[in-house]
Amino acid sequence: MSKLYLYGKNSLIEAIDSIKEGNTDLIGEVFITTQAENDERVMSTLKSAKISYEKRTSQEIESLVGRDVIHQGVCALINEKALYTSLNEVLGKAKSSNKNNLFVLLDELEDPHNVGAIIRSAVAFGADAILLPENNQTHITGTVIKTSSGMVFKIPIVKIGNINTTIRELKDEHFWTYGLAGNGDTKLTETKFDSNVVIVVGGEGKGIREQTLKLCDFKLSIPINKRCESLNASNAVAVTLYEFSKQNNL
Repeated sequence: MSKLYLYGKNSLIEAIDSIKEGNTDLIGEVFITTQAENDERVMSTLKSAKISYEKRTSQEIESLVGRDVIHQGVCALINEKALYTSLNEVLGKAKSSNKNNLFVLLDELEDPHNVGAIIRSAVAFGADAILLPENNQTHITGTVIKTSSGMVFKIPIVKIGNINTTIRELKDEHFWTYGLAGNGDTKLTETKFDSNVVIVVGGEGKGIREQTLKLCDFKLSIPINKRCESLNASNAVAVTLYEFSKQNNL
């Protein structure tokens, strides 16, 4: 398994905040360039968390995170196991809460920028968990972390096995499932989110797979101007999450 490095100042700061909230195993080594040492926000965050770092050149950091990214002179090794939460844990919290819970289930998305943007929207609009299938799905990468502005560390991320099995389990736990589909017969503008909800979003271009869509209680469409053929995955999720958030005062 390749090592997972986050990069960028905001990503590092959010990861450190997660440590302060109890996820103490999250960060391994931290590497910073001489130039990044002049950033007071980064340095004060490291100092307050009592995290040490090693100095590296920009080229040395590029060798870890790639040459095509803007690392801002900062990167850190992440313990992947500390990133993920179990489905049982998030379901347990859902059962004990006194509100309508919101999960987002990704069905084979390949673009890490879409995955990061969805996670950022999920945190912005009060979602309770992100569910990622083990196979044929982009998991958490440095690009996902950076695109999410570090929001990966602000929401439980759950690795699941078979998507259809997970949907059935969630339905047994009294979650209504909404599959985003451009031609869906349930319009978002006419939907009332008054229970626990799972929003299912399919892969870029192909959408939700047929058998998975059949399992969803509702095939949800977003009315848009006729001049636009469709929304991309992350935008569609953001609009849907906003509507849930508005209805549930999140």
